[in-house]
Amino acid sequence: MGEERAPVPRLGQEPRGTYLRNTWYVAGWASDLGTQPQQRTFLEEPVALFRDAAGVAQAITASCPHRFAPLGHGTVVDGALMCPYHGLRFSGAGVCVHNPHPGGQLPDANLQVYPLVERHALLWIWMGDAAKADALLIPDFSWLSDPKWEAVRGVTVAEGHYELYSDNILDLSHANFVHPALVASAFTEGERKFWQDGSSVFAEYIRLNDHLSVGISAVMGTEGRRQDFYGLVQWHAPAVLYFDFRAGDPGTPREECTLLPSLHAFTPETPDTTHYFWATARDYKLGDAEFTAAMRGALEFAFEQEDMPIIRDSHRLMRGADFWDLRPVILGGDGGGVRARRMLQRLIDREREASAAA
Repeated sequence: MGEERAPVPRLGQEPRGTYLRNTWYVAGWASDLGTQPQQRTFLEEPVALFRDAAGVAQAITASCPHRFAPLGHGTVVDGALMCPYHGLRFSGAGVCVHNPHPGGQLPDANLQVYPLVERHALLWIWMGDAAKADALLIPDFSWLSDPKWEAVRGVTVAEGHYELYSDNILDLSHANFVHPALVASAFTEGERKFWQDGSSVFAEYIRLNDHLSVGISAVMGTEGRRQDFYGLVQWHAPAVLYFDFRAGDPGTPREECTLLPSLHAFTPETPDTTHYFWATARDYKLGDAEFTAAMRGALEFAFEQEDMPIIRDSHRLMRGADFWDLRPVILGGDGGGVRARRMLQRLIDREREASAAA
């Protein structure tokens, strides 16, 4: 049977959300997709992920055309995905290749195929026009598969709109109020700068000659010592973020500071739920299992027990209203989030206009 039997989320006949489609979203960690398929929902579309006989990752519509069962809850037989309900099998090309019932006639049914690329230890899916899928547009997270770095990582389905999660990473000042172990003056008193370059948005935090938070000091081994801190968040549309966290003894050139690179990727499941993929890496204490476990535990707690509950409750209190219709108060730390929201809306509008013109 399939790897997971989590219920499929309730879906309407038409999408309730508004999404950018001609772009790459993270669909999963490559190593998590083994011999068993996965049932997923991205942008309110059911998708089945599986590996064919050659081990190549495939993505097709996850609703069987016979009785609409979730194909991702099935099994892979001879490189084809077998429906868990009546046994029809489908190839990675979305074609039925086997009918186990008398006569064996193959139904004339073609499932949608989604471009899927395995890169940087991740699976990247293109939810729009397949002809426009260009793997060169995938952001560079090569450090995730570089043996120089040892990463701790996680994935969860979080309640809340995916843009709220992007906001959270772009505005690091929340750390002083949500994460007791991460409190540091760098996030509220340090120099802050926000800008955009092309379709990317940046948020930068700098604090020189000050103490890092208790939690980060423990990870970096700098307890009781002042450090120069540099934090740079880069947002890639629609919601893939890179966090470049650096610290070093006062006066250390920025490029020579100790680096902790992080990934935060948010793929909308529905307007109310988000696939959250995260990772943080280090290039020291490699192979130290105890240190790795402690680092993973601390980050999981911060993301899943501190960030996610407050974003969940904020989302619920929005009651499904549009973010801007609620006339939110804008603070100094919102420069990155506001730019990302406006950039994303422009990209969605352009995509819709191009589609309408076609």
